[in-house]
Amino acid sequence: MPAAPLAVTSTLSRDIVAASLDHLARITLPGGRFIYAHEMGDTEQRHDGYNLLRHCGTLWFMARAANETDWEQTDATLDAIRRATGFLGRKLEPAPWARPDQPSLALVGKGMVKLGGLGLGLLALSEAGRITALDGRLTDLPLGLDETATRMRRYALDEIDGDDFRHKRILATGEVTPFRSDYYTGEAIFGLLVSGPADAELTRVTTALMRRGYGWAQQSHWMAYAACEAVEREIVPKTLGATYLTGLMEAILGDALYRSRRQSTPIACRTEALTRVLLLARRLPGLLSADLLARVRAHAAENLALQLDWYRDGQFQQGDDARKVQIDYIQHNATAFLHWAQLEA
Repeated sequence: MPAAPLAVTSTLSRDIVAASLDHLARITLPGGRFIYAHEMGDTEQRHDGYNLLRHCGTLWFMARAANETDWEQTDATLDAIRRATGFLGRKLEPAPWARPDQPSLALVGKGMVKLGGLGLGLLALSEAGRITALDGRLTDLPLGLDETATRMRRYALDEIDGDDFRHKRILATGEVTPFRSDYYTGEAIFGLLVSGPADAELTRVTTALMRRGYGWAQQSHWMAYAACEAVEREIVPKTLGATYLTGLMEAILGDALYRSRRQSTPIACRTEALTRVLLLARRLPGLLSADLLARVRAHAAENLALQLDWYRDGQFQQGDDARKVQIDYIQHNATAFLHWAQLEA
């Protein structure tokens, strides 16, 4: 049976966020790359691989934790964020097919450009740019933070295709591949809304996607973030936001089979969605029904109690049968606890 909702307190949540941030800072290598994956409690037992999207998402969490908590960040943590931002910057390249008068920047991994990377990269840079103690220290972005973000936004906006986005290209040729992700669209919209104004095209595609319930079937936490941001910034009408978020919350509440996998991150991603909606509802009373919000809160509390099963010392392992700790496991789980600390404050 799930633990009682009060099992996860604000103090415990804050402690988890702080420990997770400290751990991520410790595994940030001199060049800004993370130790991508290791065994629980042993950073010397490492796993191969690297993923730029997860790098950006992890950096976004680190910068958020620095900005949204009231404890003073150490020089080691700030320097880790600076180095990880520099690593991101070195992965940006001009798109060869872009118009010369409209230069853009793509986030490139193994010769490929993934839309989700642009969205998460924009989130990471926007949040890192808000850290006062890093003013003037993000020197690994040769064009500066503002121009870098402008060119990244230009690339992402150019990928709007009808009522959705193109998801993946080959950098050298601009060829669009058939690959589709369940999450890239939400990541792109969220990153674009956070990093700058919504033009008519971004408003149109966001509205169209929300009207058709895009992301409900996937229980998409990234669309929860995007939709909440669109409502707060008045990009979409509150009535549409309420309808969309109600549908997304009911999708998560009505099918909790994801818990049966006994893995930390599938649970954490849903908790992110649930708690982000609770934060929005606190800022906009009356947007969602009291009954729905009560059920969302209870479900989130149960999820957080489950997530503790795989937590130790700022690390979240994959699940019952795997002790691997990966940077995105920490990102998603710790972000959920960050939200809970804010809700309980």
